[in-house]
Amino acid sequence: LASHFAQVQFRLRQVARAGPAEQQRLLRDLEDFAFRGCPAPLPHGLGAAAGEREKQEQIEVQKEKQRELILQLKTQLDDLETFAYQEGSYDSLPQSVVMERQRMIINELIKKLDMDLSEDFATLSPEELRQRVDAAIAQIVNPARVKEQLVEQLKTQIRDLEMFINFIQDEVGSSGKAEDGHCDCGGSYKPSTRPSGNRVNPEDARRMQETGLQIMRRVLAVLQIFAVSQFGCATGQIPRTLWQKDQDNQDFSPLIEKLELSVERVRQLALKQQQAEHVICSSELQDVPLGGRDELTLAVRRELTVALRDLLAHGLYASSPGMSLVLAPIACLIPAFTPSPRTMHPWELFVKYYNAKNGQAFVESPARKLSQSFALPVTGAVVATPKQSLLAAIHTVLTEHSPFKRSADSELKALVCMALNEQRLVSWLNLICKSGALVQSHYQPWSYMANTGFEGALTLLSRLSNLKFNLPVDLAVRQLKNIKDAF
Repeated sequence: LASHFAQVQFRLRQVARAGPAEQQRLLRDLEDFAFRGCPAPLPHGLGAAAGEREKQEQIEVQKEKQRELILQLKTQLDDLETFAYQEGSYDSLPQSVVMERQRMIINELIKKLDMDLSEDFATLSPEELRQRVDAAIAQIVNPARVKEQLVEQLKTQIRDLEMFINFIQDEVGSSGKAEDGHCDCGGSYKPSTRPSGNRVNPEDARRMQETGLQIMRRVLAVLQIFAVSQFGCATGQIPRTLWQKDQDNQDFSPLIEKLELSVERVRQLALKQQQAEHVICSSELQDVPLGGRDELTLAVRRELTVALRDLLAHGLYASSPGMSLVLAPIACLIPAFTPSPRTMHPWELFVKYYNAKNGQAFVESPARKLSQSFALPVTGAVVATPKQSLLAAIHTVLTEHSPFKRSADSELKALVCMALNEQRLVSWLNLICKSGALVQSHYQPWSYMANTGFEGALTLLSRLSNLKFNLPVDLAVRQLKNIKDAF
């Protein structure tokens, strides 16, 4: 009864201190509490029960009263802690607030850890609960640890492969020196002191290199399959930020304007020469000095080819074979690289197309050799396809310019002149643009080639397709060939 009166006094004090907005609510709470009644004291004994049934009923009534008393005491304790915390005399949060927050945290952890707690907590011992929590955490942590270990193993295997590649390259280099029998670095001839029995045959060295590369490709293929199965990534998922992009170099509109101006100038000069019926033939240029080149030839070589070269070089880079093979298995696990890739000349792109299509085997086939010797068509009256004509043109440029160590610019100019003479400049460039392997492996994602497929440039160059040209192809090596023939 004293406790009940103390609660009434406590609630009256709350009403007196509260503001007008809170007084009505506190008064209703006080009214409910006052009419609730005070808990009756528990009897010390059960008395002389008439029978066993009455005894059980009294026990149940007593237990019910105990539960009600415990619930009231808990409620009063929560109210007292809340009031003391609000008044500032109690530093820590009320126990009910702390338990509610802990319950929220535990529920979130159960959801995140995917724990099965369908059974009652009361039936589980503390050790069993600890084991279940450890097992749930292990399901999340262990895969991450396994992935880190796999990445370390892949890095180790890649380092071993790089060392193996360097070893093969060193063996091939040393075999070439052994075959020469002397070293040119000192400027004087010195017989090789290496025993003849230890020399490596160049054919054996080449076979050894091919065998090593085949083994390396197989190992990297296995690593690729393993990485895809474990990490769900592949070579095509290399991040687009792998190469840093220079914002100033991404604007290709000046290159398009430059190409358009050069195309228009070459077109006007070609029309002018055709109207005047003055076409410079290659034979006529034999006796013309280098300073007497006609204006059309200079426009094609110095303006059109340069503008086309710059547009083809937009976003063009030389991919490292070793680096691409190394990055393939763990492409999605590595961060973006900061160094910029090495640039590549557009002529090298044509040479790569020539090598990829086995151009040398096509050009040096017995049928083509016989046709060139006797000036007969290879396949009767069938016209050569753009692919065949492009491979033959690249082979011709390489054959004429490589012995004289001409620059890539000179070789590209010769190819452009040959393409204009045969009216196949657009078709040859279209073959390069449609070669997906070359474009994907050598052009940046932001390049003009990757973004537009070179369609705008091909449209501009198509203005020259109907014009007839007879431009000199060997202008860069003609004097050198004349000197060679003279001696």
